Amino acid sequence: MKLSMIAVACVAAALMLVPSFAVAAYVETFDTDNAGWNVGYGLDFQSPQLGATSVSPGGNPGGYISGSVTNTDTGHSLYAMWTNDTARFGDMNGTTLTIDTMVTGGASGTAQFYVGRGGTYFVDGQWDISSDANWTTHQAELNTTNFVPWTGVNDGVYTLAEVLQAPTDVGIFFGGGMATGAGTLNIDNYGTVPEPATMGLLILGGLAALARRRRMA
Repeated sequence: MKLSMIAVACVAAALMLVPSFAVAAYVETFDTDNAGWNVGYGLDFQSPQLGATSVSPGGNPGGYISGSVTNTDTGHSLYAMWTNDTARFGDMNGTTLTIDTMVTGGASGTAQFYVGRGGTYFVDGQWDISSDANWTTHQAELNTTNFVPWTGVNDGVYTLAEVLQAPTDVGIFFGGGMATGAGTLNIDNYGTVPEPATMGLLILGGLAALARRRRMA
C-alpha cells in the first residue's frame, strides 16, 4: 500500500512537470451552452441546418446538446452534428477522439467520427446508435489505421496529419442512410484526450524531469 501511494505521488508530480509543448487535450462538456455545434438534416443545400439544442441537467454529467433525429418541419433525416469552432481543440495529432452519446425516444442508424479541413475529410469506423439507450462513450485514436479518406467527399488536398494540425470542422456523421426515427440524439463530452502511448511517454518524460530536479537539489 505504501509503495502504491508513493508511485501515485510520483506520477502526479511527473505530470505536473510535463513540458508546455505536450500534446493538447480538450473536452467540450456543454455545461453552459451548445458551444457552437450544429445539427444538419438531409444531404442538399436546401436542407435545414440548425443550432444544436443545449440541455441541462441530464448530461454525463451536467449539460449536453441534442438534435431531433427527424426534422418535424421538413421531414428530413439527421445526417450530421458538428462544429466549425475548432480553435479550442488545437493540434489534434497524437490524441484520441472521445464522445458520449445517448438516444432517447427511439432511432436507428450508424454514426462515425469525422474531421475536416477545407474540402478534405477523414472518417473512422461506425457504431450502431440504437444501442446507446444510456450514455455510452465512444473513442477512436486519430491515426491512419482508424481514419480513412471520406469517399466521395475528400478532395485529397491535405494528409490526415495536416487536417489534425488545423481542422476547420469536426463532428459525427450518420452515413448515407442517415439516422432515422422519432427520437433525439444527445451528445456530451466531445473532445480529445492523449493516446495511451502518448500519455505513457509524457509520464516517463515527467519522471525523468523529476529525477533530474532531485539530482540537482
